[in-house]
Amino acid sequence: MSVDTEQKLSNLVSSAAQDVSALVRGEIALAKAEVRQDVKQAATGGGLFGAAALLALFALMMLCFAAAYGLHATGLGLAWCFLIAGGGLLVLGGGAAAVGLARFKKIKGAEATKRSTSQTIAVLKRADG
Repeated sequence: MSVDTEQKLSNLVSSAAQDVSALVRGEIALAKAEVRQDVKQAATGGGLFGAAALLALFALMMLCFAAAYGLHATGLGLAWCFLIAGGGLLVLGGGAAAVGLARFKKIKGAEATKRSTSQTIAVLKRADG
């Protein structure tokens, strides 16, 4: 090869490397922008869910008062009515806790990722040896 041809080839390789580098930087910038937008959306959604949970809590308290006074209208003592309403909430809370605990026990972790990582490490060790 002549010196001129080698220089052109060198320039082409250098230009291709710069183009790939610029492309990768552009893709990273795009990914950052997308993630930033997703985080903003998630924060807004989380805040709205928090507000909904707070309002639902207030509504639950009002419904408990209504249930207690409704029971009181049947002739039961007011204290007993509030104990019944509170006991109902404890039963519902206990049921929710039991279901949640059962769901937590089913969590296995990232089994596929662990297996894939172990396989990759084994292949790399064989390649070194």
